[in-house]
Amino acid sequence: MSYRDFANGLTAAQLKHQRQQREDLDLQSAMLACWRESERILGILRSMGSVPSTTEGVEAWFSGVKGSAQNRPLLEQAQSWTPTRWFSSKFPDAKERFGDAFFEETVVGIQGRLVIRPAIINEDFFAALLGGERRLGHRMVYLPGEGFLYHDPKVDAFANTSDQKVQILLSNYLVKCAGDMGSNVDASLLVNDHRRPSVLAAVVNRAKTVLEAHPRFFEGVNAARKYANGRVLQPATVSAPEDFIHNAFTRAEGGSVVVGEAYQEFLRYCQMGNLTRVEFKEFKRVARELVFEKFQLGLRHDIRTPEGRQTHGWKHVRLLPEPTMLANEAA
Repeated sequence: MSYRDFANGLTAAQLKHQRQQREDLDLQSAMLACWRESERILGILRSMGSVPSTTEGVEAWFSGVKGSAQNRPLLEQAQSWTPTRWFSSKFPDAKERFGDAFFEETVVGIQGRLVIRPAIINEDFFAALLGGERRLGHRMVYLPGEGFLYHDPKVDAFANTSDQKVQILLSNYLVKCAGDMGSNVDASLLVNDHRRPSVLAAVVNRAKTVLEAHPRFFEGVNAARKYANGRVLQPATVSAPEDFIHNAFTRAEGGSVVVGEAYQEFLRYCQMGNLTRVEFKEFKRVARELVFEKFQLGLRHDIRTPEGRQTHGWKHVRLLPEPTMLANEAA
């Protein structure tokens, strides 16, 4: 407490209250800036009108990223940025796992000035950064059979997005980075060479491996929630293949079920009930175990198709006439 404060009749409690108000305003300003940046990025991944404008998830998002916003360092002057430093500041986890975003080189430019060139892109780093900015509370995963899914704070659940939208997001990061560079950086490489469709597609394709989630990502008590067809789906207590096998298979002496046909029916079942699909290989693995457990029948290799060829399947079982109708109840 200074002499001036004392002379103005301010008590220590009043000064503490004023300081707290200033800190609250600073945090509120930082949070709003953080939210606007978050919404800009998520707007690239969303489909038009896919998410309601007012939801309860926003408050939870603010709470989750409050510490990050409060401790967020002031941006340095653009003159001191390099592309690698810019990306490392936003995606420290990707930097730690896969190294620098670019292999940079310094060359002599016009009038003898040194210019930094982000010569070679590190595809592994960029595949990892698509997993999301931690300071914005973002997260994206890839599920075979489902595609890319990103966490949308407005609904506090994961929603689907397309490969093309993920490519646009990556392209936009490069454009934003180029805009923050000073004259000491050759930014033309960022907006031209590294944004070529073939480069973006290669990174997004690699991200399918880097960001691949467990097939049971949406299963279990503490699992993530999914947002589909305008509503939030709670985590499943059993996997979609398990649900399908229990509901769609029945014993039938003399009957038979071909694995491929069962999988096609399973996909329709998932579509009807907004359930999480899995790839054929995972479906076949689960079905082999459950059919044996439920009916004591092993997977055979001599089931005849209508065309007369042999394939994988089971004898003495059949699919219920309309198993997809049960999906509505499962949902």
